[in-house]
Amino acid sequence: MLHNENTEIRARRFEGMIGLELESQRVDRSGCLARTRHPFPHDHHIVRDFGEAQLEINTSPAGSPMAVQGSLHAILGNVHQVLRERGELLWPFSNPPVIRSEEDIEIASFPGKDNQKEQYRRYLARKYGKYQMTFSGIHFNYSFSEELLWRNALLEGAKTPEDFRKCKDRFYLELAEQILAHSWVVVALLGASPLLDSSFYEVGRTGETIFTGSASLRSSPMGYWNHFTPLLSYENMDAYVDSIKCFIDRGLISQESELYYPVRIKCSGAYSLKGLRERGADYIELRMIDLNPFSLDGIDQDDLRFLQLLLIWLSSRPRRRLDASGQLFSLQNHKNAAAFDWNISRILGKDGVYMPLSDALDGVLTQMEDFFAENGPTVRAALEAQRAKLCDPARRYAYRVRLDYGRDYIRSGLRRAKEIQEAHDHV
Repeated sequence: MLHNENTEIRARRFEGMIGLELESQRVDRSGCLARTRHPFPHDHHIVRDFGEAQLEINTSPAGSPMAVQGSLHAILGNVHQVLRERGELLWPFSNPPVIRSEEDIEIASFPGKDNQKEQYRRYLARKYGKYQMTFSGIHFNYSFSEELLWRNALLEGAKTPEDFRKCKDRFYLELAEQILAHSWVVVALLGASPLLDSSFYEVGRTGETIFTGSASLRSSPMGYWNHFTPLLSYENMDAYVDSIKCFIDRGLISQESELYYPVRIKCSGAYSLKGLRERGADYIELRMIDLNPFSLDGIDQDDLRFLQLLLIWLSSRPRRRLDASGQLFSLQNHKNAAAFDWNISRILGKDGVYMPLSDALDGVLTQMEDFFAENGPTVRAALEAQRAKLCDPARRYAYRVRLDYGRDYIRSGLRRAKEIQEAHDHV
């Protein structure tokens, strides 16, 4: 944990780097998945996720929410310019557009030496189905500064580089444990995908808007989950790696990237269990964020700031040890928080007491407000933006999406996609 009682640590706690991975589907002017080739074959910031039509936009790490959103905005400007020339749009929601049949979901093509990437996607299609792979979202990557973590390790008695690496690994392992216990907070506050086209549920039935009952379908029981409930060890890095490797050895998943989990500990360079074991933890990845159609960039700057605040707050709390039951309840809280109506959903607290989601959120926000009381207006604004969602349902993204797009999800979604594209053209 961060030794927040130390003046130097407290002064440096906002030092860190943020990176974003934004997924979004390319669509044609009728709201169907684009059937054209990936238009950015040589840009490493703009790649493909599962499908040929599903862009994944990767920013370089930046030192603040404003800076990383600026980077994302610049890349998106290029994307929208190219797509406009091709008669295509970026779908603004995490839930997919019209899917006329499975043939519409074209697996990303990787010929030649990268063909194993295509084969892996074909394996996923056979196992989970193509429809499951059409959800999109945002991954929030965060690394605390090396200087901050080094000073923190010194307070824990570290004297050598080996000591520092062990302290750093332990820091990110404990943070991952805390995030798992609180992932429901992100799901509730940033959920923005309550609607679907009827074609997702029934082939050939298109054009009907379906209210799913979830604020975030991809975080609900219908979303991105493995066919088993993984339990991980957070005791040390070797144990963490071994607990994931066990799923591979038992044939439950084919590789570490198939573990669909709300949070990942990542190493520098290409993500792999070997890299984690040899190089240790370098940053943390949150994987449960919906696209926000009300932002030109898919995510609001106050929300980016809130995610940073949440990680700082969680990293400063005493360790939250999650045994098997604790992990199972945390994952259930995550799914419960995806419900549209906060009055219906229940969250299980660490004291074993169930409470309404709104009460649980109020408790977390109150603690965060107290923790950051000494900070300035930017921090207060980010927390007030989340508090507003608690006080007024109309401030919640899922509520607004249902209100604004619930009459005709596809047509109104296309209008919003055009508005976003035109706004980027005029920046």
